Amino acid sequence: MRRWFQTLTIGAVFAMCLASAAAAQNLSTLDRILKEKKIRITAEVTSPPFGILDQAGQPDGSEIATARQLAKDLGVELELVQVTAPQRIPALLAGRADVAISSLSITIDRAKTVAFANPHGALSIVIAAPASQSINSAADLAGKRVGITRATLEEAEVPKIAPKEARLVFFDDIAATIQALLSGQVDAVGMSAFAAKSIAERNPERNIESKFTVKTAYYAAALRPGDNELLRFLNTWVFLRTQDGTLAQIYEKYTGVKLVPLPAF
Repeated sequence: MRRWFQTLTIGAVFAMCLASAAAAQNLSTLDRILKEKKIRITAEVTSPPFGILDQAGQPDGSEIATARQLAKDLGVELELVQVTAPQRIPALLAGRADVAISSLSITIDRAKTVAFANPHGALSIVIAAPASQSINSAADLAGKRVGITRATLEEAEVPKIAPKEARLVFFDDIAATIQALLSGQVDAVGMSAFAAKSIAERNPERNIESKFTVKTAYYAAALRPGDNELLRFLNTWVFLRTQDGTLAQIYEKYTGVKLVPLPAF
């Protein structure tokens, strides 16, 4: 009888352990973040003013500041997962990051693979080039070498407006695109208006200027499909931090312009 009871007890404890392990495996991403007190967020640090390395070599920029504010409001530690532009969504889908906050513009193609929260920022894609380049419209790109960073909004939009005579040159990160422009490897580049402004200010001798706007778009945090609890939290967080002006303050601090009214899904 005692042996039977011991066997039953051991079996019950084992079953409880299995149930506990299964419950842990079924934790939502939000529950796990709160339980572990840590959130992993992508950080692209080669895309000013969204993500840069400061003078001390530490990540900074509007999207880094947004990630830090989110972690603070969650009451958890922030782990920044450094990525290049093409790595932002793959890092998220592979589970290396819980959220991608790296100036990810909302597009139909991206929405097929990730879930977007409500937008927390806006950007304009422009064609930038030295003042010596006579470019006033898309038609003027004919015969020009135009640099574009892969896995960005400009990769999706610039080819749509470029004439067939334009020579599109693709780079894996924005640092390479910028270097190509400054070195004369390309005649013009497609990039955010903020990045173009930053390049012009840092390299006044190059006389870089924005020639025309290709498109204005909105960017948002991206999550893995199925992370519905975290998505609901992020949408609520964006709403509240938009209402109290926190997100606008971050945006204006790093971009130098006021945040436009943001739409909601």
